[in-house]
Amino acid sequence: MRNLKMIIEYDGTNFFGWQYQPDKRTVQSEIESAIKQITGEDVRVTGAGRTDHGVHALGQVANFKTESNIQCEKLRAAINSLIGEDVYIKQITEVPLNFHARYSARSKIYRYNIMLTYSPLKRRYYWFVDYKLNFELMQRASSYFIGQHDFKNLSVSRDEDDEKFNNNTICNIYNLSLTESENEIIIMVEADRFLRKMVRCIVGMLIDIGRGRYSLQQLERIYTDGLENIYCAPAWGLCLMEVKY
Repeated sequence: MRNLKMIIEYDGTNFFGWQYQPDKRTVQSEIESAIKQITGEDVRVTGAGRTDHGVHALGQVANFKTESNIQCEKLRAAINSLIGEDVYIKQITEVPLNFHARYSARSKIYRYNIMLTYSPLKRRYYWFVDYKLNFELMQRASSYFIGQHDFKNLSVSRDEDDEKFNNNTICNIYNLSLTESENEIIIMVEADRFLRKMVRCIVGMLIDIGRGRYSLQQLERIYTDGLENIYCAPAWGLCLMEVKY
C-alpha cells in the first residue's frame, strides 16, 4: 500500500466545489474517476480544504492510498491526460502512510482578489467593488481578526474539518494582510483552519468597513453579539494558495 500526495491547481468556475456530489462535476470526483481508469481502483482522494463552488486553487493538496506501483511522474501524466483543462496535477510524491492532507496540515493560506476598475479579463478571479473605499480604515479593521477567536458569526456552517474538531468554531488567524495598488486590493489570510465561507465573510466585512456600512466600534461586537446582514464576498475572488505541513 502506498500513500500519494498531490499538489493541484484548478479554476473553480465550472466545478461545484471540491467535494464529491452526485451528478455534479467536482474536482474530487474528476480526479477519482481518472485514477480508477488508470489503476482500476476505487480510491478516495482527500483534499486539504473543501473549496466551495467557484473557488479556485493554486496549491490544493490531496492524498490517496493505492496498491498501484506506477511511478509518480507517470501517474501524474496519466491523470492529467484524463481530466479537464481547468484542473492540473502539478506534483505527485509518495509520503508516509500516516500523512493526511487535511488533518496533518498546520495552516492554509488563501488569497482574495478585488478589482476597483472593472476588467472583463479578471472577472472570473476578482470581485469588482464599485465603492469608494477607505483603505486605511480597512487595514485597521484587519487587526480585529488576527489571533484566536470564535468565528461562528463569520461563517455559514461548521468547519470543513468538523470530524476532527468536533464542531469547535475557534480558529487562529496567524496573518492577515491587505495590499493596495491603483486598480486592486489583494487580501492574504493564513490560519490554522477555516470555517465554511469564513474568508469570504471576513472580506465582506472589510469591504463594509471600508465603504462606511459598519464602524470599527461595531466590529468590536462581532465575536460576542454578532452583526446583522453580514455580506459574504463572492466565491470567484477566492483562491487557496498553499497548505503548510
